[in-house]
Amino acid sequence: MNKVNISIWDRNFDIAVSYSCYPGEHVTEIQEQAVKGLQDNQNEVDNALKELKKYVEKTNGIGIKAEQIENIFKYVMPKNLFVPRTKVETIAILCDYKFDMENGIAVVFENGKLKRIGTEEIII
Repeated sequence: MNKVNISIWDRNFDIAVSYSCYPGEHVTEIQEQAVKGLQDNQNEVDNALKELKKYVEKTNGIGIKAEQIENIFKYVMPKNLFVPRTKVETIAILCDYKFDMENGIAVVFENGKLKRIGTEEIII
């Protein structure tokens, strides 16, 4: 498992990167490009924050509104990056989530663009 330095929602992280590989397989070029693409595309990561706040509003269960969230890290904390073995550049920021500790949150990017936000099971 490698670590990379990346800014996620205006906070720097030295975050672990986990690649989906079977024993004996090597990380593919597409998987490596997915990590580099996320690091190089800070605007898309920052823009995902608005959608993440909407997700928190929808799923928190206690009535917190997206526009009330000033510090996303009170509810969502990035824990690692996950890079599945796919034919396109796909990477997810896997996060602990205060309102669903068992399933967490996955913020999934495909080819440098936000694709989906949901529980970690959407990517793992």
